[in-house]
Amino acid sequence: MTVRAVPPTDDAAGITLRPATAADVDSLVEMINIAYRKGEGHVFPGTTRTERYDVSRLLPEMIVAEVSGEIAACIHVTITPPSAHFGPLAADVARHGAGLGSLLIAHAEQIASDAGCTVMKIEVVKEGGRVPYYERRGYRTTVEHIGQDWNRGADWGAVLEWHMVDMEKAL
Repeated sequence: MTVRAVPPTDDAAGITLRPATAADVDSLVEMINIAYRKGEGHVFPGTTRTERYDVSRLLPEMIVAEVSGEIAACIHVTITPPSAHFGPLAADVARHGAGLGSLLIAHAEQIASDAGCTVMKIEVVKEGGRVPYYERRGYRTTVEHIGQDWNRGADWGAVLEWHMVDMEKAL
């Protein structure tokens, strides 16, 4: 996977995209867990979305967005032509709404398209409220699963019945 340089624009001024490194793991774990707790904490209270080991395994395909030299967001991209997949996608909660997620999604889509992929996919916890976010970016639901069925019976500490939604977008 190649991380392309992103020319500064009014929306992306001062943002640098680069591959994640081992030195980023602790910061990424903290940021991902805080961001997912904000969106999914009412479904999975007190749980940890990811751990050091999980993020370390994703490093070859993880991209970080830095603002003023500090990690502000990240996205994991897997390229398996003819499709690609992204997730987790997370941003520092203090920067939610600043366009970092949209920038990283567009970057991931371009990487996938450049690699010959024709479809980008993601799975989303429906009760996390993010489905409309992805729909505004052109993603459509293809399948909805009962979460515990999708997760092979594990409940991840869920306090309510939850649903996993498969979404995709033509590139």
